[in-house]
Amino acid sequence: MLTQEEKLSKFMIAINEYAREQHDKIMREIEMQDAVELEKAEREYREESYRTIQRRTAEIRSMISRELADKEMKGRKALLARRSEIEDEVFARAAARLEEFTKTDAYKTYMRRAALEAKKRFAGGGEELLSQTVIYIRDRDKKCSPLIKTAFGDCTVKIDPRIVLGGLRAENAALGRVLNVTLDMALEQQRDWFAENAGLTVS
Repeated sequence: MLTQEEKLSKFMIAINEYAREQHDKIMREIEMQDAVELEKAEREYREESYRTIQRRTAEIRSMISRELADKEMKGRKALLARRSEIEDEVFARAAARLEEFTKTDAYKTYMRRAALEAKKRFAGGGEELLSQTVIYIRDRDKKCSPLIKTAFGDCTVKIDPRIVLGGLRAENAALGRVLNVTLDMALEQQRDWFAENAGLTVS
């Protein structure tokens, strides 16, 4: 495919050839005219040729610029789409790894520590206010309910269908506090880091 410079060069060559042909033709037609008329005709022709070349050159430049801008935009869209696909693939794999993690004893330890962290964060308002804490988990983690209550103390454990990957979210309206240690949130927070550090920037 020709570059912009090559296209412009070919165009200039064609225009120059055309100009030379026209010039020769006019010279033959006005050979019998006097020197003043000849000079006037040559000057007018040169000026018109120059204007034509300038006008056509500007048109060609504009056309090539539009073509290049269009191709660049399509290329950027394709790169952005591919970057999005790669990001989705990476996070789908990460979600699968987290799903495997939730099947281990280490996950039970994670849930216990999350409940202890919630108790620590919500402490200070007294047992009565602390007992108003609601801890949300996913349906598949119902088996962790006793473990959570043992670690946190008196609280209510509820199922939240929005929690897909695991972990827990503790809320205490009386204290005005929320602690989100779901795996969903942890994974989502990695998206910004991934975008900045994965080397997939489209400039």
